[in-house]
Amino acid sequence: MIDTLIHAAVEVAIDNDRAVNLQRPSRGTHGSAVREAAKFPRSLLAFAQCVAFRESGVTNLENRQSREDAQNGGSSAAGRWQMLDASGWRNGLSWLVFKRIVKFGVPRAEAHRVRTYLRATPIHKVDGFWQDIAFIQSVEEGGWANWRNGDRCDRLAPR
Repeated sequence: MIDTLIHAAVEVAIDNDRAVNLQRPSRGTHGSAVREAAKFPRSLLAFAQCVAFRESGVTNLENRQSREDAQNGGSSAAGRWQMLDASGWRNGLSWLVFKRIVKFGVPRAEAHRVRTYLRATPIHKVDGFWQDIAFIQSVEEGGWANWRNGDRCDRLAPR
């Protein structure tokens, strides 16, 4: 009986080592893939910096926890990028993250676990790495207009 419990505990520990750390995605077995997925391509860096500052006051994109918990008092917009939680962004965010982290080497089963977690978690409680990955993937898929505002950021948008 004790051997069975020890074996089960070891199996859980091994599974956890192979899992994506949902609350601290840059750590753990797939941390390097998550960090790579969250790197801003040079082609969108100026746009991203402009939008992040405008939307939530982020002054340093490399600090992933900077303003990850921002909430708009007048709408459901939340996080570094002020994604609208109530309009389905949370579901969309989860798919965007899923696609990008798979592209960077996270196994589909683990990416599915991440997607399930993100769908169930309010955006302002999601780690900044996940928020950035969703933003990057959205913009790379042509979704830069989600942050169109008629200001100078629009001129920096990748086309």
